[in-house]
This record gives sequence, C-alpha cells and structure tokens, in this order.
Amino acid sequence: MIINYDPTQPDALTISEFCKTQKISRSIFYRIRSRASTESASALHPRSRAPHHPARRYGPEVINELVRIRKQLKKDGWDYGPKTIHHEATIQDGFPGGQAPSIATIARLLAGVGHVDRNPRKRPKSSYLPFARSTAMALWQLDAFEYRTGDRKVGTVYQLIDDATRYDVGSWAYRQHENSHDAHDLLARAIKSHGAPQELLSDNSKAFNQLRSGTIGAVEIFLASKGTMPISGLPGRPTTQGKNERSHQTLRRFLDANKPKDLADLHRLITRYREHYNRRRPHQSLNQSTPEIAWQTLEHTPASEPLHLSVLEAKAAEYLSKRRLKQVALGTASVAVSKSGEIIDAGLFPEPATGLAANQVLIEIVKDQRKVFYQGQQISVPSTLAGRRYCRTVTDEEFLVSDPDTGEVVMSFPLPMMAMHKNGKFIASYSIRGIQIMNATVHWERKAEKYRSEYALREAQMPEIFTRD
Repeated sequence: MIINYDPTQPDALTISEFCKTQKISRSIFYRIRSRASTESASALHPRSRAPHHPARRYGPEVINELVRIRKQLKKDGWDYGPKTIHHEATIQDGFPGGQAPSIATIARLLAGVGHVDRNPRKRPKSSYLPFARSTAMALWQLDAFEYRTGDRKVGTVYQLIDDATRYDVGSWAYRQHENSHDAHDLLARAIKSHGAPQELLSDNSKAFNQLRSGTIGAVEIFLASKGTMPISGLPGRPTTQGKNERSHQTLRRFLDANKPKDLADLHRLITRYREHYNRRRPHQSLNQSTPEIAWQTLEHTPASEPLHLSVLEAKAAEYLSKRRLKQVALGTASVAVSKSGEIIDAGLFPEPATGLAANQVLIEIVKDQRKVFYQGQQISVPSTLAGRRYCRTVTDEEFLVSDPDTGEVVMSFPLPMMAMHKNGKFIASYSIRGIQIMNATVHWERKAEKYRSEYALREAQMPEIFTRD
C-alpha cells in the first residue's frame, strides 16, 4: 500500500493522514518510498546490518611480530607504546601481510595477549597550560641529573634541547657534580655546532642561572656575549622546564637498559641516544614527526647580536629588590588609607602581639610555603593554617603554635619530636607522634589517623622506646 499510494489522486488522503491509517511514521513512509524507486518490492525487506567493510582479522604471525617489536624496543630502552610500535612496523621491510595494523588495533591485539603495562591514573593533559616557541633557536632548555655508572662513580648528565622542535642540540656527561664550568663547556660546544639561541631556560641552580639571587655568574656572561638571554623558571615550579624534565625519563630508561660501565661508555651511549632520538624516534608533540624533521622544517631565529652586561645587571637588581621587599613585608603595619589620604579607624586592625618571652617568636605561614621550622627542620602544615601570623613557643616538653592575639593553640606536639615521614629536612606534620592541629583538612586527618594507629602498634610492641624517663 505504501508503494502503490498515489497522493496526486483527487480523493487521495494526505501523506500525514495516510501514515495515521497505516500506523507508521512519516520517516518510515519516505524511507520505503525512496528505496522502492530503485529496489521495487525489495524495499519491504530490511537491509542487512552487517558492516560494509568488516574488521580485518590478523593471524598469529602479525601478533608475534608486534610482540617481537615491543620486546626489542623495551630491551633497547626506548618507548614501547602502540604509537612507537606502529612507527617501527611501518618503516620495517617485509612486515607480515604487507601492511601494519592501526595504532588502536595494535593496542587491542597486544592487550589480547597480555602484553600491556598497567599505568597509574595521571593528571589529564587538558589541565596543563603548555607553551612552546613557534620557531627553532628561539629558546633552548637546559637541565641536568646525576647518574651512577657501572664503576660505582656518579656522573652528571646535561640535557640541552630546543623548545620548539625538541631537537637535542648537545646532551653530554661529565664526571663532576653540577657546576658552571661544565655547563659553560656544554653550551660552548652546542653553540659552536648550531649557533646561539635567543634565550636559554633553566632552573635556578647556581650552575646555570644566578640572576634570581642578585648576582651574575660566568654562564650568564658567556651567554650574553653570544646574544642569548638567560632566563629561569619560578622557584619550586619544575613544570616550567617540563620538556626537559620529560626528556630525562627517556634518557634514563635508555641508560638503564644499556648499563654504561664508565664515563667513556656513558659518552658512547649518549651519542647513540641522540642519533636515535633526533632522527628515528617519533615525537607525539610533533605529530609523530622526528625532532630532526621539525628542526629542518621550522624557521630558525637565532640570536643576532651580543647583549650588553647592563641588561643582566638590571635584571639581577630587579630580582634582588623583590627579595628585599618580600623580606621586609612581614614587618609592615596593617594600616588602611582612604583616597583622601586619611587613615581609616585603626581599631579594625589588631596590633601585633608584643611582650614575647625568650622562647617565643612571631612567625607567618604563607600559602606558597605552608611550613614551620624547628631546629632546622621544615614541618608541613595543612592549608587551613596558611595566610596568618602565629606565635611559636618551644618548651622543654612541647612545641606550640598559637594565635598571638587570643592565645588559642592551633598546633602542638610533644618533645622530643618523633616522626616517621621525613625526607631530608622536610617532615610531614601528620607523621609526628602526638601532634594536634585545630581545624585540619579531611585529607590531613585521614593520614594522621593512619600514623596514630602505627604508633600505637609500635608502642605495644616496643614500649621501652616510647617510655619517658
């Protein structure tokens, strides 16, 4: 009836009325009519739902070859994820079947045979604010890490990469600990080979950049003579040098897989690493291109002329003045001034506490560094205590942090201090035995309760250690 229906007849129903009489929708009506124009009565039968291009099935020879490539990459110390395996299979001659599977298919096939490493949940990349220069030679990144060779001696590996292309311009290893002399030698070798960049980014190590401390080092003077401006990331923010920090992971994995015996062997492996990293290893941030292709493709904007030393002196003086202002800011008075210059009622702001005892001192816990100090140790505190001034009191039996105006104790623990979580001079407050903190966060309380249970267990097992004389 749908196929034979002719709406042009004088007494014919409208299409909507006809669909209501047949109890069908207008979309089904038009679909059948459209198919009937080319398929005739076959339009009354449903079409097959089978895919037009069925998924390709891969035999054991393909899976075995993918597993072999993965094992070889892992053994050599390179990344062995699906993207790297796909790249190696694509450039390989004589791959089974003549065509490598897609990246998603490689991941599915390897997961099916149990060759997948379980990775912990990571912070999503969308939460970061990445930055990269648009041209090569606009910015280089310099960083270093220590590595122990087979002869039980510790060397320092310096990595120097281009920010835009990720090209390794001069990584090398030295026997001494991180110092400005070796950094100068590394930069001189790289600049001789590739030219001087416009800027050099590093952390605030004294070997790389001393401007934030208010002085000018030998490395900065050398860079200025080549026209390169030395810059550094914010203290305590290693993500600023994130590209170099991530490259440490790749180089460390390669060195751990090949186990250099001595410094000469370490030099040989770094040379081999740079060759593979720059020319063969695909980089995800470069759309699976190699750093060498990006280096050759992008425009180069090297340094043009030397920088006058006064530029560095002005930068160092600016950093030094900011440090001094930050140090004296703790002693400023809390006074509000109106637009007309009159002082607003001073009673709104409590006067700082005076008349402190010899064992008391005023401290301020800032949001950026939530910690208090005791005998050279840095004790972390919850964020609820940040942004205020306190009175720190140390007696023979107790450490107290209290409000200087009300005298309310917000933090205390018995002395001598006993803590389980300690890293150098840093001590986690929740791991201190007997600590009490007012209005602590839920996260802090959860960790503190865990350590309280551990202390109770140890006290029951070893009472002689926890008993006071």
